[in-house]
Amino acid sequence: MSSSSMLTTNGILDLIESEGIKSGRHVKQPTLQITNIRRVPANALTDVYWAILSDGTNSIEVVISTHLSHLVQSGQLEEYTVVKVKTYQYNVTDDNIHIVSISEVEICEDANPEEQIGKPVSILDTLHKKDSVKNDGDHYFNLDEDDEWEYDADDKEEPLTWSEGDEPSNFCDWTIEVQRIVHEQESDTALKNQGKDNSKYNNKHGGGKRGKENNSSKNEEPCTTSNVKCYHVHKAILSVGPRRSDYFATLFKQSHLSEFATNTSHIQLEPSAADSFPALLDYIYTEKMIKFSAKNATALRHLAHYFGMRPLWKQASAFIRGDFSLDTAATYLSEAIVYHDEKLENASIAILAENIEEINRRTLTKLSPSSFERIFASPRLKCRSRKLSDIVLKYCQTQGGSVDMSLLMKCTRSEVMPSVSRKAALPLLKVAVAGEQKAGVDMSNTHNVLRARCVETCVEEWKETLAKPLMALECRDKNISRILGASSLEHRDLPLAIQVELLEKALCAAKVELDDVKAELLFREEQVEEFTKQGKSTGKSFE
Repeated sequence: MSSSSMLTTNGILDLIESEGIKSGRHVKQPTLQITNIRRVPANALTDVYWAILSDGTNSIEVVISTHLSHLVQSGQLEEYTVVKVKTYQYNVTDDNIHIVSISEVEICEDANPEEQIGKPVSILDTLHKKDSVKNDGDHYFNLDEDDEWEYDADDKEEPLTWSEGDEPSNFCDWTIEVQRIVHEQESDTALKNQGKDNSKYNNKHGGGKRGKENNSSKNEEPCTTSNVKCYHVHKAILSVGPRRSDYFATLFKQSHLSEFATNTSHIQLEPSAADSFPALLDYIYTEKMIKFSAKNATALRHLAHYFGMRPLWKQASAFIRGDFSLDTAATYLSEAIVYHDEKLENASIAILAENIEEINRRTLTKLSPSSFERIFASPRLKCRSRKLSDIVLKYCQTQGGSVDMSLLMKCTRSEVMPSVSRKAALPLLKVAVAGEQKAGVDMSNTHNVLRARCVETCVEEWKETLAKPLMALECRDKNISRILGASSLEHRDLPLAIQVELLEKALCAAKVELDDVKAELLFREEQVEEFTKQGKSTGKSFE
């Protein structure tokens, strides 16, 4: 017997032939296959099972009576089981919902197909299609008649967009006031430069006008009104969709808040976050991807976290991981400090400490004194002592007077920098002396401080640091002076006492070196005389 012949033809139609309870020998008892079965929790004590019954052509979802649940739980009623339905009930609710429940079945032990029989389709879908045909009124109208509604196919509706300034764009119903946090140490130049990155957004969004950029003067208090920008937006766009902001979605549900009196949110942001805010709005309003960079990625990740935008947060994090390198670490470090991102801070400190010998001057200028100190205090610091002295000198030259005596002592302590390079010795000595004078201390008699190590190196290399510049300037022959490669006497910029100390110790070193040369010459003369005597005694000449 074939699989299809096991089932009752049009058995599903028998179940829904008429409403009411069907039971007994005089009612139709179709043989059907269970093609799917699932559990639906009804309450803490009872589970209800739903099944899909099929006659090979049609199928319908039915409710299995609770007193048959043990058959499902014991595995007697399972997927592809063939059963004869003996007692069942069919009803249609006022909402046109068809409900079939079965309360008595007989399991066909001989039938065990182990697969679905036929390709059944839902009988309810078929019934709905028939109903839609019956209720279709198109044939009552002439569909070939011209549409009475006049429509210009060339008219395209402009998408909603945010705007900045005094005049909101179409249908804007909310305003976001972004107040830029201005720190006291920011200069006029810094304030003028901040926000220039936003210039690319000007006049970009149709329907709105941009407000003019107002720069604060150096004497203004932090967070003045000149540092506020207004963005006009739409609540529906900010709070709905895959790029929505959970922050605004929650805010717009709380109409009792004070913001609703003026339909305005007031938000304070750090400079880089304020500069990146237009890009955040572009991300919400359009399907375009944000152009991340080392300068804005940390700020955008902060904004994404602040405004509850996880997809953007993940994109920013992925960019930072891919872009993170020795060249970008200084930028990420400064931004991580602003936004208290300890993980990014530690990673930046680690890579800079491990590769400090490769740091260029441009990277050094981006490091604040506190960051520079943290790099030197890192256990991952890897650098040769003399190379480290060159780096400290380069940093001091790029930072001007911002390197104080405390920082200089921490970065040049003997455990980290036991020796100083010849090239950096004299300039670092000048830096150390200037730091002492500024701090009002005198470390001339202190052992093993930077000043002492610089003097020691200058004396050891007296020919290059002291003698050669003197000879170059004293020589009347310009060619010789150029060959000697000295243009000035750097040691003459030092206090007179230190000049005397350098020259005295250099003179002593020269005396020691001269004595060594004399001793070597005397030793060689004695050897020559001895060899000469030996030659005469043996009759050989050394001429």
